[in-house]
Amino acid sequence: MPRSRGTDRLRQLGLDVLYFAVITPVGLCARAVRDPLRRAWEPDRVSYLEPPAGTRPPARAPRRRKNG
Repeated sequence: MPRSRGTDRLRQLGLDVLYFAVITPVGLCARAVRDPLRRAWEPDRVSYLEPPAGTRPPARAPRRRKNG
């Protein structure tokens, strides 16, 4: 049985209300409590550059054989 336009509009309205009443306030509260990107200024740090997590040091180049 096909849905009517009214049902689709009501469903979209319900999803919009859910998003703006629940998801948006949770995100704003989370941003107010902590800084997920660690953007705070730290004057005693030398550099803010951090190596990516889970990386390995580069491998050594293979040794060459001597010919003859």
